[in-house]
Amino acid sequence: MNNLQKTGIALEGGGAKGAYQIGVLKAIIELNIQYDCVVGTSIGALNAAAYVLKDYENYYEGWRNFNFSLKDEAKKEQKSISFKLNEIIPNIKEFKNEYYDLKGVNPDNFIEILKKIIDEDGIRKSKIKYGLTTYCLTDEKPLNLFIENIPKGLLYEYIFASCNLPVFTPRLINGKNYIDGGVFNRLPINMLVELGYKNIITVRLRNDEYDFKAYDNINIIDIAPHEFLSSSLEATSERINWMLNKGYDDAINTLNKKKLL
Repeated sequence: MNNLQKTGIALEGGGAKGAYQIGVLKAIIELNIQYDCVVGTSIGALNAAAYVLKDYENYYEGWRNFNFSLKDEAKKEQKSISFKLNEIIPNIKEFKNEYYDLKGVNPDNFIEILKKIIDEDGIRKSKIKYGLTTYCLTDEKPLNLFIENIPKGLLYEYIFASCNLPVFTPRLINGKNYIDGGVFNRLPINMLVELGYKNIITVRLRNDEYDFKAYDNINIIDIAPHEFLSSSLEATSERINWMLNKGYDDAINTLNKKKLL
């Protein structure tokens, strides 16, 4: 399958559901689909690194051997936060008062994992452009960041910032707090549209309808599950393996039916 126009990929946030996106990557590689830019929110920002490097094998092994259990840790360690993600920005002052006192899951182990698997030099040298979303809580400002906007040596920190659900103890980056990009932009299609992309593959993690009306002039190929994948904070290794296979199967079926321009 060859495309005549540049193609971008947008990866949705969704925590443990993100295993699905790595299965999709396998299909994209096998079908030799060429793309020029990948953007992601939250776990999609982490998986976007795999897409930029076309590194299916290492990320597959990482996910396959991972037992995602933030839910249990949060129950054990977290002081309650009373806001859902979509309630944070409209109630930002109240949220900040709660969040800054949060004694939640220690992020150090997750940070160490990111340090090991994120090939920052490879991503910076790649011809495939990389972008992520996060929200600067200190400045109360949503951020859509491409790799050139991220300080060198800190890519893993900004990927964590994009994934930083309010179950983790607050962590500063250069003196500022950041939280999960899903508070304002769960599926960052707009980052690709603003760069002029007319071919976009979206890889979603929820079996709900998504309103693409704002992108009527864009050729969007939407890959999404038709059933519930998992909790965002918890998935067994068996469920993760099922999602890896499910993502691959759904992508093969979708990409063999729909065409890039």
